[in-house]
Amino acid sequence: VRLNVGPNEWRNLMLAGIDDFKDIRIGQMTHLSGPWPPEDKQLLIERSALSAQLGVPMAVGQTLRIETADQTERMIDLVGVVHDLNVAPTFIFNTYYGYINLDTIEWLGESRDFNSMSVRVIDERYFDPDFVRQVATDVRNKIERSGREVEEIFIPPEPGKSPIQSFGLDPILFILSTLGVLSVFMSGFLVTNTLTGLLAQQMKQIGIMKSIGARNQHIMGMYLVLVLAFGVLALMIGMPLAYLAAGGFTTFFAGLFNFDARTYGAIPSVVGLQLFVGLLIPVLAAIQPILKGTGITIREALSTSSGPGSYGDGFIDTLLIRIRGIPRPLMLSLRNTFRRKSRLILTLVTLTLGGATFIGVFSVQESVRVSLDELFAQLVRYDLTVSFEETYRTDRLLDVAYQVPGVAVAESWGSITARRLRPDDSESEVIQMLAPPSDTQMVQPEIVDGRWLLPDDENAVTVSLGVIDDEPDIQVGDTITLKFKGRETDWTVVGTFKSMDNTELIAYANNNYFAREVREAGVSERLTIVTEYDQFDRENQERMLQTVEQAFREAGIKVSSSDTAVRLYDQSISNFNIIIYCLLIMAMLVALVGGIGLMGTMSMNVLERTREIGVMRAIGASDGSVLSIMIVEGIIIGCMSWLLGVLLALPISKLLSDGVGYLFLGTPLTYSYSLFWAIVWLFISILLSAIASFLPAWNASRLTVRDVLSYE
Repeated sequence: VRLNVGPNEWRNLMLAGIDDFKDIRIGQMTHLSGPWPPEDKQLLIERSALSAQLGVPMAVGQTLRIETADQTERMIDLVGVVHDLNVAPTFIFNTYYGYINLDTIEWLGESRDFNSMSVRVIDERYFDPDFVRQVATDVRNKIERSGREVEEIFIPPEPGKSPIQSFGLDPILFILSTLGVLSVFMSGFLVTNTLTGLLAQQMKQIGIMKSIGARNQHIMGMYLVLVLAFGVLALMIGMPLAYLAAGGFTTFFAGLFNFDARTYGAIPSVVGLQLFVGLLIPVLAAIQPILKGTGITIREALSTSSGPGSYGDGFIDTLLIRIRGIPRPLMLSLRNTFRRKSRLILTLVTLTLGGATFIGVFSVQESVRVSLDELFAQLVRYDLTVSFEETYRTDRLLDVAYQVPGVAVAESWGSITARRLRPDDSESEVIQMLAPPSDTQMVQPEIVDGRWLLPDDENAVTVSLGVIDDEPDIQVGDTITLKFKGRETDWTVVGTFKSMDNTELIAYANNNYFAREVREAGVSERLTIVTEYDQFDRENQERMLQTVEQAFREAGIKVSSSDTAVRLYDQSISNFNIIIYCLLIMAMLVALVGGIGLMGTMSMNVLERTREIGVMRAIGASDGSVLSIMIVEGIIIGCMSWLLGVLLALPISKLLSDGVGYLFLGTPLTYSYSLFWAIVWLFISILLSAIASFLPAWNASRLTVRDVLSYE
C-alpha cells in the first residue's frame, strides 16, 4: 500500500500479514511496544520508520492514512513498534514496513492467501552457500511444478550474516581500517622525529656516559625503555578513549543501519592489536634513530654541537645564503626551517600525508557528485516514474498523462522479473528486465563493452555490470536463456553498461519485441515522464507527481507506486555520504597527528636555539620578534607540506575514488580533483602550523636573558 506522510505526499508501505504472531520461527522480530498480536485494523511499524533523519513525524497512537491498490483510502491505527533485522532500514530504500493480522489484510481488500515464504536449511549446512542455493532451487522448482510462479528468490550474500553487514558495514569498515593503518604509519614517523631530536639534544650526555664505561647496548636499552614507558602511558590514555570512540562509532552505525549496539567489554583480539600498536610500533620506529644516535664514537659525541648547526655545506644552504632583499626576521625563519633537514623531512612526511588524505577525501566526495550527475544524465533522463497495479492500454495511459499541464514527454515502458537459465539447468538471481521504446531518449547508459540497443534489434539485451558479476561466464555476443512467466526465451547480449549500483541486475530490451514475448503488446504498467521543469527542481517535481497521480485516480487507473528523479538522487547521495563522513573523520585524525608532529618539531627547535634566543634578546629583540620568527618558521613548514600534499593528493584521491566506486558501483568513479578543498587545506595548514608553533614560541619568548644564556 501507500502511506500518506504529508500533504499529498506518499511513500511505499510494505505490509506483512502474519497468521500467528506467537509462532514466528524464521525471521523473528523483537516486539518493542503495543499489543502483540495487533488487533483488527491495527498496525505495528518497524522502528526505522520512526527515525528523525527521515523528517516524517510519526508516533505510536497516530491514525495513519493509507491507500490500497484499488485506490481506496483507509485509516489504520499505529499501535506499536517492532524491530525487524530482516528488512532494510527505511532510509536506504525509502520504504516503510508494517505488520498486521490476516483479518486486516482482508479489510484492505486482499486475499488471505500467502505470497511469500521463508525457508531455513538444516543446521549442519546452514553456512554452506552452495547447499543453500541448491535447496532454494529445489523449493522453487517444486512450487513451479505445482502451477504457481515464483517471482523472486532472495538469498543472503553470506549465509548466517546480515545483508546489511555485507552491503553496508563491510565496505565502511574496510575504509576505516585502511585509514587507521595510515594513522599508525604517520604516528611511527612522529616517534622517529621525536627520538631524533631528543638524541641530538643529548649527544654530549651520550659521549660522557660512554667515556665512563657505558656500552652501546646499555644506552640503547635506556632509550628503548623510555620509548616503552611512553608507549605504556599512551596506552593508559588511549585505550579508554578508543573504547569510548568505538562505542560512539558503533552507536552511530547502529542508528544508520537499524541494529542494536552491544558492548562486550575488553575483546582479546582488539586489546592485542592495541598493545601491538602502542608498544611494538613505537619501538620499531625508534630503532633507527637510536642505532644512529648511540653508534657514534666518544670523540664525535663530545664534539657534536647540540645547537642548530651551520650553513654552507649543502645546495639549499648555499641558495639561502645568496637570497637578498627580504626582511631579516623572515630570512631567519627561512634559514631555521632547513637547519635540521632530516627532522624537517620527517615532519613534512606526516603533514603531507595528513593534507593529501584531507584533500583526497573531499576529492572523493566531488567524484561521487560528478559520477552521480553523469549516471543520472545517462540512466534517469526523466522526472517522474509511475507504476500501476495492473496492465492498462498504453494509449489510454499516455492520453491521461498528456492531459496534465506541464507533461512534456511520456513513454510506456515494459518491465518484468526474469531469471537466467544456466547451461547446467540452474537459475540465476532475479534480473529486472526493462523495455523502453526503441527511440527513447530517457535512458542512454554508459556502455562498458559492446553497444546499446538499435531500433531494429529484436531479441537483443544490454545488461548491467551487476549481471556480469553474478554470471561471469556471460560475454558480449553470447546467447542466454531467460525465464519469465513460465516460458524460456533466447536473447543475445549485445552490450554491458554501468548502473547505479554494482548489485543491480538489470537488462534492457526493445519494447516492441519484449511486449510480444511477454504477451503484453499494446498494454503497459509503467510510465516515465519528462516535465517542462528543470530535472532537479524538487518543488515542481513533487507537485507534478501529485497532479499526475490525481489524474490517473480520476481516470480510474490504479497507481501502485511512483517516484521522482530528485528522490532517487537524494537517496543515492545519502548512501555515499555514509562513506564520506567516515573518511572525513579519519582525515581529521590524520591531520591532527600531523599537527602534533609539527608541534614536537617546533619544541625541539626551540630547545636547540635556547641560547640563540638569549643572544637575540640581549641585543634588543623583542618578545614579539622572537615569537613571530618561530611562528613564521612553522607556517613555512606548513606551506611546504601543503604544496607536497596537493601533489600527493592526486594519486591518493584517485585510489580512494576508485576504491569507493568499486565498492558501490562495480567500476571506478569519474575522478574529479577538488581544487576548492585544496585551497581550503592551504588555510587550514597555515592555521594549524601557527597554532602548533605558538606554544613553544610563546614559552621561548617568555624566558629571561639570564636563563637562556646560562642554558646548556
